Amino acid sequence: MNWNNIWNTLFNKTELFGINMGFWVSLAIILIVVVAMNITFWSMKPLKNVE
Repeated sequence: MNWNNIWNTLFNKTELFGINMGFWVSLAIILIVVVAMNITFWSMKPLKNVE
């Protein structure tokens, strides 16, 4: 699987808005990690206070 060929087929060029494909791939990976962390931490129930 060649990512450059897939990117070139979708957008007819190897850059999007003048930015390299590697930037967009890394941005997508970071976005997935951030969304997963938010889902994980927002779904946790708070600990009960021990007095």
